[in-house]
This record gives sequence, structure tokens and C-alpha cells, in this order.
Amino acid sequence: MAKWIFLFPGFFIASNTALALSKQEVRNIIEKAYPGARITEIEKETYRQKRIYEVDFKHGGENLEAIINLDGEIIKVHIDD
Repeated sequence: MAKWIFLFPGFFIASNTALALSKQEVRNIIEKAYPGARITEIEKETYRQKRIYEVDFKHGGENLEAIINLDGEIIKVHIDD
């Protein structure tokens, strides 16, 4: 039993690390979903108790903000005031 307790935390940490995106990967996700977007800021934040990237960008004449989880999924995009 002690082996499982020792191995599980290591697996959990490795799994979380593997899911983290670089800022360049986040940039690529936004540029693919919003061709021609001009990204102004990328920040790592907490949203609903989960680590996410918050991305401010301009597209189609609007200032937008996107929330992207560490799996690379766009969770939400809204107009940024």
C-alpha cells in the first residue's frame, strides 16, 4: 500500500505539469480561433478554483477577453470593457 501512496502524488504532479500550456501555445489557440487577432496580454489566473490563461485581444474592432483552460480549451470569450 505504501508504494501506491508514494507513486500517486508523483503521477499527479507530472500530470498537471504536462497539461500546462506555454504562452506561445495560448497565442496559437487564439490566432487559430480568431484569425487576425492582435493579442495585447496573456496572464495566468484562477477562474472557478482552476488555473487558466486570461487573454486580452483585439478582433473585428472589439476588445475581447478569452479564458483558456490548461488543456487548451477556450472556456469563455466576452467583450472586455
